[in-house]
Amino acid sequence: MKHLRWPLDGFETVAAIDTPNLQSHKRAVTTRYPIRYMRYWFGRSMLNDLHARLGRPLRVLEVGTDRGQMPCFMGGVRVGNDSFALPEMIERWDGIDVQADPEMLRRYGYTDFLKADIEKPLDLGARRYDAVVLLHVLEHLAEPAKAMERLLPLIEHGGLMLGGSPTMPASLGFFHEKYLRRKYADRMHDITIHKHLSVISPFFIRRFARREGLSLELLSGAFAVRASGSPLENHSWWMRANMAWGALFPSLGGEVYFSMRVP
Repeated sequence: MKHLRWPLDGFETVAAIDTPNLQSHKRAVTTRYPIRYMRYWFGRSMLNDLHARLGRPLRVLEVGTDRGQMPCFMGGVRVGNDSFALPEMIERWDGIDVQADPEMLRRYGYTDFLKADIEKPLDLGARRYDAVVLLHVLEHLAEPAKAMERLLPLIEHGGLMLGGSPTMPASLGFFHEKYLRRKYADRMHDITIHKHLSVISPFFIRRFARREGLSLELLSGAFAVRASGSPLENHSWWMRANMAWGALFPSLGGEVYFSMRVP
């Protein structure tokens, strides 16, 4: 439960970004600790921990870039009206997604961007990373474990695969996943629609780490009650209470987060 002692920082960084891409989430960013940004807090905190352990700037690959929020949450410095530079702790930050705006990602500090589907073979040449970030990506994949296997060779020894997804107990997830596959049976491979195809439970994560010989450094749920936009989100104790619930009951939170180290 070491993450319960990590500082609650970074939220103000994303909240300060005034771009049209984030206007639809304005209600959420007006509070001090919006739980909807907990995913970025987990990512930032795990990367800070890795940086402290390695003692040098990190090379990061983010899979599923969305609108580029994660590098901003890392504390990138504003270098223009709508541009950010990567913080000193990051040597390079590359992105992979099936659909994104490369120009927008460059504004947020991405070193490079590859438009690709990680459910198909990847070729990044000799490039290797200290961390591969998978925040709210795996639930959109038909075969998440196979995609993770493809990414493992890109991680340096001692590096991390880290991420997070919506979750539920594996017993319920088995039936919910069957429902999702039936629901999207005719659109399984349509990348233009937002859909969940898989359930990423704590059991799934533990099984993958054990099978691949990875050290599971962190596995925790995230929250019990989201209450987006509520005044409760202005209090650190509310965030800590939700984090404590997730740490005690990983499969009963709204989301689960993990960090797996390559030996």
